[in-house]
Amino acid sequence: MIKIYRHKKHYYDLESVDRFIDVEYVNSEEECDYVAVACSHNEPVFEGITKPIIYSYVREHPYEHDEYLQTQFKSLKPEQKIIIFSISSFEKIAPGRNNIIIDNFELDCYHRLFVKKECEVVQRNFGTARLLLLGGKANKNNRKPLLDELLRNDNTAGRLAWSMFGVDGGEPLDDIQTEDNHYLGYPYDSIIYQNTNFSVISETHFDENQEFHPTEKTYRAIANRHPFAILSTPFFLKKLKDKGYVTFNRLLDENYDIEKDPKTRLKKFVNSLNSFVTKNIDYKMFEKKCEHNVNTLIKNAQETKQRIIEGIKNGIRTSNGGNA
Repeated sequence: MIKIYRHKKHYYDLESVDRFIDVEYVNSEEECDYVAVACSHNEPVFEGITKPIIYSYVREHPYEHDEYLQTQFKSLKPEQKIIIFSISSFEKIAPGRNNIIIDNFELDCYHRLFVKKECEVVQRNFGTARLLLLGGKANKNNRKPLLDELLRNDNTAGRLAWSMFGVDGGEPLDDIQTEDNHYLGYPYDSIIYQNTNFSVISETHFDENQEFHPTEKTYRAIANRHPFAILSTPFFLKKLKDKGYVTFNRLLDENYDIEKDPKTRLKKFVNSLNSFVTKNIDYKMFEKKCEHNVNTLIKNAQETKQRIIEGIKNGIRTSNGGNA
């Protein structure tokens, strides 16, 4: 069993990777194999640590110019051993360090819904297309502007259930928690997926950040067997396919995905949905693909979990000179 000491100041459970695997948490650094650090603060988080470190940065992409990360990694001494878990490369911030890249949001969805069973997932959808749009921070260009455009079309508006969480208008879909006008993602009421059967997803990144960044918005829809249309950065759907998922291009025009200009991409996205709702499409046409996507989510997450375990065990062997 891997022994973990959670840093008494610089540890936040929801940002950590060790919560996904079986570990033994101990009460002091002297007892542990690793000190776990998960922190977004502008502080020298590695000062004074003598044991190998597990560092988690799994909610956002690391940027070289981020002053918080610069402050943190200036406190990392060359002789300190560290495993960095992140959703994209730390090479520009911590060159030459052991960096294991994982899809945290995919793993988090699997962990919450299929391991801990925090929320019910929908097992069966049916009927003609009924669209679900869940928002987040409404000031993003693919949130409130998208909703406004969709509501201008009577056919689309008539099939659309929506909640922007903090924006006036529309009936609330569930008694959900918000923080700084941002939807937290979990827990959720499964009724929002039971009463609809197609997700319209406005992802976190759209026009300012160009990284491929699927979040709980995408993976919750997949887990609840929803087909989807996703408005995000260019080639988002292509990169999602590279992870093994399938999309719905036979029934929905996905040419918006290759459009680089944000305003044009939003317009093409809206036109695609407006055309889609005019078709007499039954959910059965999506069923096999949705089941494939659920199985892909589970498979990918289980493989990620194994990479975390193997990466940590290999780190222990290295720290012990191969005699773990």
